[in-house]
This record gives sequence, C-alpha cells and structure tokens, in this order.
Amino acid sequence: MNILIIGATGFIGKEIVKQLAREDVFLTLLVRNSAKARPLQALAPEKIALVTGDLTKENLGLNAIDHERAMHCNMILHCGGPMDITLSEAAAKSSFLEGSKNLMSLAKEINKRNKLKKIIHVAGYMSPFTDDASVWETTDVFKEVHPALLGTPPYEQMKFLSDIYIRQEAKKHHIPLAVINPPTVIGDEQTGSTEQLEGFGLFIKIIRSGALPVIPGGTDYRLPLINKNVLAQFIVKTIFNETKDEMTYPLVADKHADKEIVQLMGLISESLNRSKPRLSVPFGLLKFVMAAGGSKLTGIPESSLNFLTNRTFDNRLTKRDFESELIKKIAASNILLAVADIDFRLTYGEESLTPYTRIAVDEATVYQLEGSATPLVLLHGLFSDGTDLFQLGLALNKQTGRKIIIADLPGFGRSPFIKKQQLLTPYLELIRSLKNILPDGSVFIGHSFGAALLLTAAEQRFFSENDQLILLQPPIHKTDSVPATWLSKLALKHASERQLLAYFTKKGLLIDEAASSSEYLKRVKKSVRSSRIVNTTLQLNRLLKEMTLHQRIDPSIPIIWGTEDKSYLPPRETTKIVDLPLGHHFPISHPQETADVLVELIEG
Repeated sequence: MNILIIGATGFIGKEIVKQLAREDVFLTLLVRNSAKARPLQALAPEKIALVTGDLTKENLGLNAIDHERAMHCNMILHCGGPMDITLSEAAAKSSFLEGSKNLMSLAKEINKRNKLKKIIHVAGYMSPFTDDASVWETTDVFKEVHPALLGTPPYEQMKFLSDIYIRQEAKKHHIPLAVINPPTVIGDEQTGSTEQLEGFGLFIKIIRSGALPVIPGGTDYRLPLINKNVLAQFIVKTIFNETKDEMTYPLVADKHADKEIVQLMGLISESLNRSKPRLSVPFGLLKFVMAAGGSKLTGIPESSLNFLTNRTFDNRLTKRDFESELIKKIAASNILLAVADIDFRLTYGEESLTPYTRIAVDEATVYQLEGSATPLVLLHGLFSDGTDLFQLGLALNKQTGRKIIIADLPGFGRSPFIKKQQLLTPYLELIRSLKNILPDGSVFIGHSFGAALLLTAAEQRFFSENDQLILLQPPIHKTDSVPATWLSKLALKHASERQLLAYFTKKGLLIDEAASSSEYLKRVKKSVRSSRIVNTTLQLNRLLKEMTLHQRIDPSIPIIWGTEDKSYLPPRETTKIVDLPLGHHFPISHPQETADVLVELIEG
C-alpha cells in the first residue's frame, strides 16, 4: 500500500505519519517545503518519499517526476488546509474548495491507472453531511451555498462545501470514501503538547486574557475535544479497516462523557491560576452581542463561539467500526497539560526541548536526558522553570553520564497550577511521585524554592537511605520583607529588562550581564504575560516567607551557596557549605561552574 498524504507536516498530519511509519506501508507526503518535512522522512527513510506541491495549485503544483510518484499511490489521506477560523472568503475558498477540486482531479487520474482503495478526508465534527447522498449530490458547490451552510463563517462554509465536493466526485467515480469528523484537537494524551495555537489555543487565549468573564450557554453546552494521537489512531485504523458503503465517522463522545462548558471553563481557569467565571449567559444572546460589536471590543472572533455546541451527534457508525477501547478514548484526557502547554507557548513562544524528551508525571511536565547509574533530579526555584535548568542538566549529563530528570513545578513552565486546600500539597505530591518512579534511589537537587521543597519533603520522611539531597541557595534566612502581591505584580509588569537587571543585580540575584543572565531575564519579563506563572510565583513567594525552614535543615545535607546573594543569608545550621562567588540564581547564570561543584559532591 502506498498512501499519498496531504497535510503531512500539520499538527494532525505529523502524528499520523509518526504512527504509520511503524506500519508495513509506503508513504508519499505532499509538502510545500521539503526541508520542513525531512524529520518526518527520517522516521522511516526507506518507506517515506516526499513530493513538493501545493493543494491550492492546479495539478497540486507537482512537477513531472513528483506527479509520477503520486501516480503510484493507491490510497489518499487528506488532512490538509489551514486552521484559521478568521480566514476571508477568498482565502477559505482557495484553501478548501479549490484545493479539493485540485485534489480530486489527481485522485481521478490515479484511480484510472491504479484503482484507489480509499480516500480518507478529515473534515470537522460540525459538518452537517453524512453518507446520505440525497442531501448533497445536486448542490453545485462552485455556484451555490448548501442551505445547511447559509450564514456560516467562510472557514466553516468552504470547509464543508469541500466535503460535499469530495463526496460527489468519489460517488461519481466509484471511489470508496471515508470521512473523519473530529472535534477540536488538542495535544497528545501523554504530554498535552499542542503546537497548534488556533482552535483550542484560541479558547485558552481568550480565557487567559480575561476577555470572556462569563460562561457561554451554561450547562447545556460543551466543547468536544480529542487528543491528536487518538485522532491519528482512528485514521490509521480507517486505512486498514474493511471498506464499507457508509464510512462517515463523527469522533464526538456521548454527551455524558464530555465536560459541560461550565465545568471545563472552571478547570481551565483554575489551572491558569485565575478566578473561575460564575455567570452564565444564553448562547444566542452572547452571539448577538458579539455580532453587534462585542467581538471588536473584546478581540474575540465571533466565529470562535461556533466550536461550542449543545448538539447530540450520531456516532453509531463510529461505534460499529472501531474497537470499544478506542471509543472510550474519544473524549480527551490530560486537558490541563494541554492548557499549560498552550499558555507556555503564548508566553514564551516556541522553545526547543532538544535533546531532552518530555513525559508527564501526575499532572506535571517532566524532562529527561538518558543516562545510567543513579539519576539526578533537579527542582527549580521561583521566577524560573525546568527549562532554565536545561544547561545545568546537560553539563551534569556530560560529566557523569547519569540520567537527568528536571520537573516543571505546578504552575510553572508547562505544568498546570493545581489548586488544593494547602498551597504546598501538589508540590510535595510531585516529589513523592518522582520518588515512586525512582525506587532505587536518586540524587535530588533543589534550587531556592526547590530546595525548600526538599527540606519539607525530608521532614515528612519522603526519602530513603538510597537518596541523596543537595541544596542550592536554600531560602532559609531572608534579609528583607516581601512586598504586597499587587505591588510585585505591578512592578514585574511595567519593568524593562534593564530595570529587572538593575534590581536582580542590586539584590545579588545575578552578578553580571552574561549571555545566560540576559536570556534568563528575557524569560522573566515574558512570564508576566501569564497569570498562571505570575500568580503562582507571588503566592509561593509569600508562603516562603512563612516557612520555618531553619528548623528542618539536616546538618549532613550539602549546600552550595552563592555568596553575592543580598536577599538571603547563608544557613547557620550547617557547616557543610561550598561557597561560590555568585548570585542567588547561579545554577541558571553559571551552569558549568555549578555542575563542577555538584559532580565533586556527588562523585568525589
């Protein structure tokens, strides 16, 4: 089998290629930029070929050689097209309707020579069309709008007109057609990684900005979500499933399995460390307000509300043709990890994880570098996250060959804030979970607030004799008071990078303008964009002042101390201290120097 895939480099397409690369099939990927697709081809170079083209161009813009490669395919998967609900009518028509015309022209050509086994088209769950041809077969999509699509925004209208056109042409030329209708797609169920910032990302953007302080529609409405890896599993199954006369598959869970919008917005708001909206507004009234100018006033696209629904979907064919275990996974899991991931991207932009890999432990994001012997676990402090310790982790991995584990604490980095009665509870639960997956012992290294957590966990007897603790700048004796939360937030929001550097230098948090310090301060400045990160930082900063850490310190625990820190005094409770002539954030600003001392303590 040789499958021509349209949209292979997209959010969904990449996951499909990843799963199909493990199967006994050949893949021909239509891409506009072959360089962008090389990592996908590298998954199985002997089975994956690239052809350069464009869905919006006649003959898909293929040259003679690539056209011939496409002609050897015997199945087509179309999951291409932009995810942009604000597209103009002209742009939407070009991407979807004209694109489907160009695709079906090639499909008919391939079918004459090769007999296509199947076309699979990924449309959308709000499509009103099924396998009942009487509803759509007489519509001339290039001259009229189907009655069911009148008044819909250009994005939806053109996308579903292309659905009609592909159905018409497939029927006319006796090509088996399967249509997959997914709801809003979020990151995979393992990590929540959501590169696509439209769709669900737009919803998160609206909530984090405070532009929608009400609940649209109330308890009768929902926002159906599916994890991208689960959607890809359905598509892969469709490729190998037996061809049937009816193959339109809405991938929407039964209503009771999805969270009501009231519950979903509450969970999202809490995970962003924001107040939950309380007031429900009738859906029709909210749409009227948006159409009457509310959209311009709030910056919320009117069409963004179209993802919410109170409909019940007929998913009998889906349940007929797929295993029950896969059906159970339709309603998305790990939603809050996806929320945090999107919030991270909106705050910092794209940041590479390479060479780290990413997993989830409970509801937190954890990064790993492979290695042997006893693992090293790094916990960051406030005004930072796990990625700020990447350089330290790399240096330690290089010098020791050990596995490195770095956690994003709840409310930081790519981990959602977790609201509990006691603020510290989710942080301690994360340490316990890390300890549980590392039963043979580890070296736990905590910086600043991370060190305070380790001291608290040690007092509660989390660790065994196989574990070792090392504290970096434990915040035991603070020299000055903590300003009011509102004042701290205001200062962070309006301070320039130069002012931040002056403040951090004055307080001995940093001691110079090294490149690492500069990059760190840029991230601190960007963090103000996220209520999740700022509110969590300030709440924990005040809690830290109340913690009696000096009563918990074990004199046998080694400490590395930055002597230029003017905000904290070195611990008087122990003499096992290694001094460095650096500031409070030395693990971030001077990772190599920190690693050198840590290696001596661990292995010396």
